[in-house]
Amino acid sequence: MRKTNVKKKVLSTLLLGSAILCTSCGPLNNKPAAENLNLALAGMDGSDGVSFEGASSLLLNGKPAPEASLYYGGSVAEHNKVSLYTVLPDRGTPRTAARGEKVTLKSSPAGTPAYYSKLEKNNGEWTLLSEKGSAQGDNPLPALNPIRQLDELENLEKKVTEEAGTARGTRVLRIELSEAESKRQLAAELQHQMDAIRPEGSTINLKTADKGLESLQLVWEQKNNELQQKLKQVSVKTVYYLKVDKKRNLPKSLTSSRKVSRPGVQTVSGSTVEEIYLTQVNFYGYR
Repeated sequence: MRKTNVKKKVLSTLLLGSAILCTSCGPLNNKPAAENLNLALAGMDGSDGVSFEGASSLLLNGKPAPEASLYYGGSVAEHNKVSLYTVLPDRGTPRTAARGEKVTLKSSPAGTPAYYSKLEKNNGEWTLLSEKGSAQGDNPLPALNPIRQLDELENLEKKVTEEAGTARGTRVLRIELSEAESKRQLAAELQHQMDAIRPEGSTINLKTADKGLESLQLVWEQKNNELQQKLKQVSVKTVYYLKVDKKRNLPKSLTSSRKVSRPGVQTVSGSTVEEIYLTQVNFYGYR
């Protein structure tokens, strides 16, 4: 009887010790998803450079808008300098849309303009050093800077979870922004685009202004007011998927899906007006 009690105590002690060891080791081997995100972002910050290729696409009520498709490549040098340029869609650029989205990024139509941009990060802000192939405010590449997108993820209001069933040696983090954050992000991007095309002399004196400039300014103000009104009516959902190399804690790919809908506005067929903007970029050649 005494031996049985001793065995039970030994067994209980072993089980308790095992539980304590698992508890202490668990966070090291199974870090919370948000912590894994921070490690991946730190890994990118610590690399000297990396190359990337990506694609973007727009769906309007489920139908692709070919004129909005864009394939691009680029590289990072000296931690904070990014070069981006458009590429042809036959260079192995990723075609699959956001994880879980049964959508394919369509090829750019023939005659798509060639763009080039070079940016540098100073004091936390990205500034445009040079660009080619576009009029002011027309170049889409600066907004597709994947390093800026990764930088932003750290401070956005979000929910981070880890996807199950990923390929061996990798993890996929699902990052969903709150609706308020999604709207703030969209509004900031659209306002930046509007500011880029604002006529020179935005603080013009209407009594002394050139008539042509005055007319352009009035048109810009009208369109900007319309934009602000539309932003109040939309519903926005933004989800990112970050694939990470477990061993090196480095991003392998970043995919995003932004769904914008206007519940009170319907098409002729009666369906809700909906836009889905998709981007995907693969990282390789870390230095």
